[in-house]
Amino acid sequence: MTIVSIDHLTLFELTPPELVRVAAESGFTHVGLRLNPAAPPGERPHPMLGDSPMRRETLARMRDGGVAALDFGVFRLKRGVDLAMFEPVLETAAVLGAREAVVNGDEPDPHALADLLHQLCERGRRYGIRMNLEPTPWTGIPTIAAALSVIGACQHAGARLMVDTIHADRSGATLADLAAAPPGLIDYVQVCDAKGPRPTDVETMIYQARSERAFPGEGDLDLVGMLAALPPDVALSLEAPVSSLAGRLTAVERARRGRAAVLALIGRVAACRRDAGPTGTRPG
Repeated sequence: MTIVSIDHLTLFELTPPELVRVAAESGFTHVGLRLNPAAPPGERPHPMLGDSPMRRETLARMRDGGVAALDFGVFRLKRGVDLAMFEPVLETAAVLGAREAVVNGDEPDPHALADLLHQLCERGRRYGIRMNLEPTPWTGIPTIAAALSVIGACQHAGARLMVDTIHADRSGATLADLAAAPPGLIDYVQVCDAKGPRPTDVETMIYQARSERAFPGEGDLDLVGMLAALPPDVALSLEAPVSSLAGRLTAVERARRGRAAVLALIGRVAACRRDAGPTGTRPG
């Protein structure tokens, strides 16, 4: 059965223990936690590093609610970054049981980025944590092809490719691009929808990605085609902040709506695979 997780960005206003509580109440079995804010000061840090009261509360709620940690974020790699500062994040992730990390590549030099990724993977290896490099149109890794090139140059077994459906669309990725990704490099997919035409300016792309995505089936992306092009039964993480709903629906209501949308999408993808037959599971 496909793992369905809810990412912290979907319910951006919650603390980690609150996210776990809402996930349990909404039927999610997994969560994605923000242990290292992606874009401070836009994201508020939570006191989760070390043996903090909030970390203990999060662990207790995970145990009581039957919720596991799928992944965590976010590591940003750029020349000059001190990788040692990520050690407390890795330690906390390991304690929480998360085995997948989201990595953004801010370094424009692919050779330098590959070296940084290798070093980060080595640190993660000691904790059993894999590093998922996420192509994002406005970073040093704008496309899936660019990410695959860096992962290949990195030459580390712990390096993975992160596919986020909105970023894949905004970067102009085709279904053939997705199908060309080696299945063994994809541990899970961040899924959401998006409304309207593809933005042409970076500012709008960033705003939509961080604040105004859509739940699967409520936008214009070819999510069925995207997921059918990827390995079957890959875990799905709902990363769909919809700030326009935050004032009208509670966190639990949004989480339940999002989970229902992901489950419906899984059903449509399964039907697509059945219709395509055994040779059409990963269209190219």
